[in-house]
Amino acid sequence: VTLGGTSWSKGKRHPTLEDGVIVGAGAKILGPFTVGAGAKVGSNAVVTRAVPAGATAVGIPGKVIVKSDDAQEAKRKAIAEKIGFDAYGVSEDMPDPVARAVGQLLDHVQAVEERMEGMCEALTALGSDYCAKKMPELREEDFAEIKEDGEAPRA
Repeated sequence: VTLGGTSWSKGKRHPTLEDGVIVGAGAKILGPFTVGAGAKVGSNAVVTRAVPAGATAVGIPGKVIVKSDDAQEAKRKAIAEKIGFDAYGVSEDMPDPVARAVGQLLDHVQAVEERMEGMCEALTALGSDYCAKKMPELREEDFAEIKEDGEAPRA
């Protein structure tokens, strides 16, 4: 772990870690700010801004992550299963910022689908058959893993 200053000027240059802070192996906390009581800093994170008490910071640069509510998480899981998304290696108690961003995209996709269903119902009520057209299916092979040689499998 590195607790370092970011300038040669006089005065406070290094971070302050309050009680109960957990810092993962290889993390770098750089600058004259405070990491609040009970906060966590993930392994190899590079934190250059204050971390609130009880929060978790991960990544480069360090970002504070937020755990989502259970109802929203259930919706995300449903749409993720529908399209075959699986954030392997990410547990519920340590969410990954990239997985969180993908989760927000999944939320948006779900909202768009719900809006489209409402619009289709309205169009059908007006006598249109526009919504009878099938949407393209999501094929599992489109989401297949990358092969060892670095190329995606061909369809």
